[in-house]
Amino acid sequence: MTQFFNEKSGAFALITVSHIAALWLLMNGLNKPASTPPAPLPAVMVEMLPAVQPVKQEVPQPKPPEPVPQPKPKETPKPQPKKAVAKPQPKKETPRTTTSEKALTAPKQETPPVQPTPAAPPETSAPPSPPTPPAPPAPPAPPPVTPPRFNAAYLNNPAPVYPPILRRAGEEGRVVLRVLVTAEGTAGEVQVLRPSSSALFDEAALSAVRKWRFVPAKRGDTAIAEWVQVPIDFKLN
Repeated sequence: MTQFFNEKSGAFALITVSHIAALWLLMNGLNKPASTPPAPLPAVMVEMLPAVQPVKQEVPQPKPPEPVPQPKPKETPKPQPKKAVAKPQPKKETPRTTTSEKALTAPKQETPPVQPTPAAPPETSAPPSPPTPPAPPAPPAPPPVTPPRFNAAYLNNPAPVYPPILRRAGEEGRVVLRVLVTAEGTAGEVQVLRPSSSALFDEAALSAVRKWRFVPAKRGDTAIAEWVQVPIDFKLN
């Protein structure tokens, strides 16, 4: 940049000097008499120097550091199995035979005495289990039940009325009733268990038995209600 400025200053100074010299010569020529022709002005050639472009200075960039080569790990040689070296076996010495008349006999090996096995300790008997309590006595059997009765002589139960239509027709029949005898000996409920051949026989038997008296059933000495079957026969004399 400084060099460029110096070059421009020199060119400007040279141009200024040339103009001053030309003016000075022109003034001197006007002051002289006309008889003397004016001296020719010296030609000053001014050459314009081309502008010098600034040179860009390239800043050298630092090169990246080269990678340092790492040492390769040394491969450890694999241990090879050692070959079994056969050991030299000692030579068996052959026993020397003696020429003595008495032969040597090897002593007999004595068998060790048999040691008696220790007796097993007697087994400790388990503690006796506590005696089981006696079973509770069985509850007494309930007293038998005596079924109710309807044919006792002292009851005086009237016979059912024979239907007159069936009597004139000469029909006979049999009805079986099921009666619930109360503890008081009355007929609490009366049902037809097996009907007869005619509904008239059934109705005559029901109406008569509902009014009967019974001997109630008993469990021991206690009167209870119980069912009983009562057959009623309708027969002609």
